[in-house]
Amino acid sequence: MVFGGGLSRDERVPAYRHGGGVMSHYAVAVFSEGENFDKLLAPYSESDERYFVFEKADYNELLEDYERFREKNNDMSMEQYLDLEGYIQRNGEWGYMHNPRGYWDWYNIDGKDYMFDLKPKVKSKGRHRKNDYEWFEQDEDYIETANEFWDKYIATDANGDPPSFFNRKYYLERYKTKEQYVKERSRTVPYAFITPDGEWHAPGRVGWFACSDDTAESYNRYVEEWDNFLRSKGNPYVSLVDCHI
Repeated sequence: MVFGGGLSRDERVPAYRHGGGVMSHYAVAVFSEGENFDKLLAPYSESDERYFVFEKADYNELLEDYERFREKNNDMSMEQYLDLEGYIQRNGEWGYMHNPRGYWDWYNIDGKDYMFDLKPKVKSKGRHRKNDYEWFEQDEDYIETANEFWDKYIATDANGDPPSFFNRKYYLERYKTKEQYVKERSRTVPYAFITPDGEWHAPGRVGWFACSDDTAESYNRYVEEWDNFLRSKGNPYVSLVDCHI
C-alpha cells in the first residue's frame, strides 16, 4: 500500500486516504549520498520561488470569478480584484507564479523507520542505508483482511457500500480486480521516492482532501520503478520524510 504519514503501523492506509483538514500527508523516501536530502527535496517545494514559472490563467474563468465577487463587492475593479487574489500580468496576460512540480509545502523527518523492518543484525539507531531494510516484506494479515474486504463489499453489492470514505464504485474503478487490491494492500511502499540524482518518482499526485490521482496502472509502474531502484547497485542513505501538501 502506498503509505500516508502520521499513522501507527496498525493504522496504515493509502496516502490518498489520509490527510489533515483539507490537506494531506504522505511518506517520501529520499535517497542521498550524504547529508543533502533537503537539497533533493527543494525543487519540489510548493513555495520556493527559485522554481517558479508563470502560468497563464483562463481569462473567461477569471471574469466569471470577478463577476461573482462583484455581486457583494461592487466598489472594486477587476484589476484590483485580481491583484488582491495574487494574480500578476505578464505581456498583457493575467496569470500566477508557481512551481508546477510543487509537491509539498512542508515536511518532517519524524522517525518513519517503523514503516519497514531492518534486516537482522542492523542496529536500530543512527542513519540507515538502502540495503539495511527489508523492503520486500508482505504482511500476511493484510493479505487476509484485503481478501475478506473485497469478497464482502466489492465482489457483490449484497452488503451495501463498504465501511469506508469511498463507495463500491470507487474500488472497482480504482483497483479493477481483487488481485490488484490485495497486491496494493499487502505491501508497504512510500507514496513517492527521490533518487540521489534528484528524480521524483510517484504513482500520481497527492492533493487536497487526502486524494490522489493514481490509478492501478500508474501504481504498477511506480512499484516496478521502486523495486528496480532497490535492487540496483549502490547503497545510499535513506531519509523517510512525512510530506504535507
